[in-house]
Amino acid sequence: MEQKTLLRIVKTWTINQKPEYRGFRCANCQKYIRKAWHYWLEQGGYRTPVHFCNVCDGKFKSLKIKGIYKPFTCDKCGGKMRQAWHIWQKKDGILSESHLCKKCYIKDIIYDLDGTIISTIKLHKSAWLVAGKKFNIYISDKMLLNQSGVSNEAAAKMMLPRNKSYLTKRFVAAKTKYVMANVNQATLFPSVIKTIKQLVKMGNKVWLCTSAHKNFVQKILNNFKELKKIVQNNVVWREMYKKEKPSSEVLSLVMKKMSLSNSQVYYIGDAFSDYKTSIASKVKFIYFCPNIEKQDARIPKSVLTISSHKEIFKLLE
Repeated sequence: MEQKTLLRIVKTWTINQKPEYRGFRCANCQKYIRKAWHYWLEQGGYRTPVHFCNVCDGKFKSLKIKGIYKPFTCDKCGGKMRQAWHIWQKKDGILSESHLCKKCYIKDIIYDLDGTIISTIKLHKSAWLVAGKKFNIYISDKMLLNQSGVSNEAAAKMMLPRNKSYLTKRFVAAKTKYVMANVNQATLFPSVIKTIKQLVKMGNKVWLCTSAHKNFVQKILNNFKELKKIVQNNVVWREMYKKEKPSSEVLSLVMKKMSLSNSQVYYIGDAFSDYKTSIASKVKFIYFCPNIEKQDARIPKSVLTISSHKEIFKLLE
């Protein structure tokens, strides 16, 4: 009977699918309150807190379940708050509402790998030039710019003229062979490990999302043990999704694994394809550009930009 009463009240609510920043309201009379009687509804497709003001709580004294009278606190950091981000999510058919303070609301990060965490731009460019020389394919500067952030297969299709499309597999194989033979040239960007460790320590989820294939990702992680220790179970590589960047599929897959919505994460990448992927997925994008003077003109200047990984903390304040 008690859960049925709470369910009846919750069903009268108009649930906003978009996160909203506001104060807390009584579940019954909808008046704004700073303290409340806290109950939990766990029935009828909901798992959510239900709050009553003193007056309305008195109307439901017949409820056998015991409420707790207390101020409102952030679900993540536990800090007291008068206003919060109210976020509804549906997982496995169950609707739940969470409440986060401003500092905790958007703090979970999805990183691109190549060109963002590891410096491999020169390695990949050299590899394509070697493959081009082998098959007598002219590789322009524009091609080298456009291949950043996309899979080898997509880059090959972009580089090869139509009359040589039959070379795609061999062309990619030559490029991959060079990369794997010289993968030790890849280096970590300054402060990236320290930054990721601090993010995790602060309670943030950190995932990697890349167009690179599994064998390359595993080689990189084996080369950088500290990185592997932090993210080895939080990586999505090319074999794990069908439609590549800039399709929304890849980030949708990562967010599903993170149990988060697109309004709760940042995607950090270095390439135009990363930016387009964030737009398709409606995810906030941070442009990592270690050399500000060489920003990609196709990425709007209004986009949040960092030249060092440690700058992320200023954006999350």
